[in-house]
Amino acid sequence: MDAQQRLLAKFFTQTPAYERKDYYFRVRNKAKANQSVLALVYSPMVRKDRRLYTSCKELYGLYCKTCHEKDVLPLSSWQFKKQMQLLGFVYQRCHRFYGRHKSKVTTAYKNIGIVRHQSRCYEKKHSLATS
Repeated sequence: MDAQQRLLAKFFTQTPAYERKDYYFRVRNKAKANQSVLALVYSPMVRKDRRLYTSCKELYGLYCKTCHEKDVLPLSSWQFKKQMQLLGFVYQRCHRFYGRHKSKVTTAYKNIGIVRHQSRCYEKKHSLATS
């Protein structure tokens, strides 16, 4: 009877499987990918999560911006798309986004998202430190 009570106690104290699910996306083929694309994927401006989608245009714009900041020649949008697919990010056509353009249909990368609040927090900290 004691063993049965311990088993029941263990069962009720464990967290359910749906709460323990890992949504982190693991990047593939890192050795074959372009270094500038890898720098973007592993930067703090981007989050890798299996539940996220990001517009191709927005992600490519962020990539070009980071390349210009580092004085690196960015890849073309076609080459960037091929590199993202090589890393395992799924290119999806006709995925709807409900943001600024509610009626637009666009293409997207699955499993990656842009962190929007990071830049604002950095700007506030930076302005407080310089004043």
